[in-house]
Amino acid sequence: MTLLEPGAYATDFGASGKRVPEMDVYADVRKQVFTCLSNEKRGNPQATAEAVLKIVDATQPPLRFALGSEVLPTARGIYADRLATWEAWETVSNAAQGNPMQ
Repeated sequence: MTLLEPGAYATDFGASGKRVPEMDVYADVRKQVFTCLSNEKRGNPQATAEAVLKIVDATQPPLRFALGSEVLPTARGIYADRLATWEAWETVSNAAQGNPMQ
């Protein structure tokens, strides 16, 4: 399981929320989610403000921005796999536009 876009932060979000009784049918999913979250580096939410202000104040701010140190390395791997797949199927893709397959 991979979590993307802006990573894990050390907050008290959900601490005051109400929880329903846990259902056994979701035990495996719940374990996977909590294992994944417990292994992630936790960012400081207060540090986010400075990063966001830099973006807001930029003369040419990015359309998209990944917050946190874990997002970009994960995305690189995902997109490298996607590019490899697209390149492997390039002739079929080109044929869809009317170019004969070779």
